[in-house]
Amino acid sequence: MGNLYTIGHSTVPFKDFLQLLQKYEVNFLLDVRSTPYSKYAAQFNRELLQKELEINNIHYYYMGTYFGARQNNPALYTPEGYLDFEKVRQQESFQIRLQSVIRGLKEGNRIALMCTEKDPFDCHRAILVGRGFELAGVEVNHILHDGNLQSQAVLNERLLDFYCRDRYEFDLFATEHKTDAEYLIEAYRKRNQAIGYHWGSLKEEVG
Repeated sequence: MGNLYTIGHSTVPFKDFLQLLQKYEVNFLLDVRSTPYSKYAAQFNRELLQKELEINNIHYYYMGTYFGARQNNPALYTPEGYLDFEKVRQQESFQIRLQSVIRGLKEGNRIALMCTEKDPFDCHRAILVGRGFELAGVEVNHILHDGNLQSQAVLNERLLDFYCRDRYEFDLFATEHKTDAEYLIEAYRKRNQAIGYHWGSLKEEVG
């Protein structure tokens, strides 16, 4: 089985971004940005990026419609107005594409999911999409800009330490205690709330 990575382009020069992909022998890059253009880093605009990647024997596919952080269906947003990542992962369209990527991995491909943010902690590629693959039994590694990898498991620990740092301080008189898995679900939901795109912003763009 191949390897699944994620990477954020940020504002780095394309050559540095390419070197990171080549270091891990990525041969497919899946763009999970809802809007595949960058105001501050034009080298990552869809058409230019696709051309440069294919020159370097890396296939580019746009998958922001299914894996993107901005969805057009109002039913996927919470009452508070932000995108509910759990609802997105439950969508048939999401699951179909997830299984398609898994088939590509089983064929031995080395695939990277690309979005904008440098740190996976701040990006839906990890909190929404990477989590979806993890729940499907796929190991996910995030390519950092220093060339190292951060696994989804390590990201989980970061989330737990950030949102549930007191999880080991049990209330002796509580009727029940949360499991580690329950704490992790809570941490993902809190991160979702912090970074999820708001429906009001989307309506303003459409309008």
